[in-house]
Amino acid sequence: MKKAISGLLAAVMLLGGCAKLSSWINPLSDEGEQISDVFEPNKFLWQATLDKLAFMKIAVQDKEAGTIITEWSPAEGVKNEEFKIEAKVLSTELRSDCLQVVVFKRRWNGSGWQELEPNRVLNQEMETAILNQARILYRNSLAINQN
Repeated sequence: MKKAISGLLAAVMLLGGCAKLSSWINPLSDEGEQISDVFEPNKFLWQATLDKLAFMKIAVQDKEAGTIITEWSPAEGVKNEEFKIEAKVLSTELRSDCLQVVVFKRRWNGSGWQELEPNRVLNQEMETAILNQARILYRNSLAINQN
């Protein structure tokens, strides 16, 4: 009898950690309501991306997909070249591997635009600028919360 009761208690404890079953075991629990299918990108990476891309016109800003895409824009002081940036916030976490940036470049060749291969160095520089801005935003939020 003691083995049956301890086995039942162990099963209830193990199943109690499952979100879908915990509301069945404990009807007062609201854990089942916290599950969401909507992706929310990391708020610091998202805001830092918007801050750093503010010099360009935004064509797509899809927070649910974590994607920001600019329109083609000329670089200041550079003739016959335009740039477009696509940034993706891939996670809810604040980590460097949760951001992906591609800078597209095209050049006017006299009769039309010719797209060039994305430059890895330029992609990395833009990612670094956004990550640095995200770090600043995060530290500022910590300072505000401590006061």
